[in-house]
This record gives sequence, structure tokens and C-alpha cells, in this order.
Amino acid sequence: MPAHVVMYRERMEQGLAHDAVARMDDIGRQVVNFARIGCNVDTGQLRSSITHHVTLAGTSAKLRVGSPLERARYIHEGTGIYGPKGKPIVPVTAKALKFPTPKSIGPLRRGGSRRPGGFVFAKSVKGIQPNPFLTDALKKVLGSTNVTVRPVTN
Repeated sequence: MPAHVVMYRERMEQGLAHDAVARMDDIGRQVVNFARIGCNVDTGQLRSSITHHVTLAGTSAKLRVGSPLERARYIHEGTGIYGPKGKPIVPVTAKALKFPTPKSIGPLRRGGSRRPGGFVFAKSVKGIQPNPFLTDALKKVLGSTNVTVRPVTN
């Protein structure tokens, strides 16, 4: 027995748009999870700041994944000789760079407790090697080697 099916274009487009947004949201959650696993962790602030957002513009759904933290870009792209400029980091106005040392250094003193470290001074530093945690996460989820990450300004 033949059947007559009527599909209204607006409803069909709404359904397709909803499916596209749902799929992009699923991809976004996966990318965020892999990026959080792959990023550097010191205080956990970078890890917890990685989020995703899906927007629907006309007939296309767009996915944004990233972190609002400024240091996320430095970790992703590297700094100093490893970064885009390819030069060591040197002081601009002072004679040396000053960094706090880790909270505890060396073996525990006899009968004592760990003491906070002091400071380290250096005339220049190499920088940090890049950790492309977002690009790696996108490649894991999408299975593509042609993934590029570009900074978004706003």
C-alpha cells in the first residue's frame, strides 16, 4: 500500500541544524577531554579553563575550542628559541631575569620540614618547548593530519 509523506522544509532544516549542533557539541566535548589530558598541569587552572562553544550561523555550525588564558597560547606554541620568534628570552630593562624556585628543593633536612625555595637569576633563558595540546586533541578526534589551530581574537 503506498503512503504519502509530507515534510515541511522549515522543520526539516531545523532538524538538520539541530543534528549538526548536537554533532559539533559531541566533537567539542571529545576535543576538550583530550586537550585536558594533554595540556601542561601546574595548578590545574589551564586544564579547567579549556572549554568549547558551538554556534549556528545560517547553514553551518561552528565549533570553538580553547582557553581564555593568555599563557595557553604560549604553552601551545612555545616561547623563546622554541617559539615563533626563535630567539632566547632576555631581560629588557634589568640585568637579569628573576624566577621563584619550586616550593621545595633537595632532600628533607634532618629533623626539619621542607622550606620554600628562593629565587633564580639568569641573563637569558631558552624558553619552553611547544605542547600543541589542542592540535593533538583535534587530530585524535577528527583523525586528520590537516588540522590547523588559529588564534581567535575576541
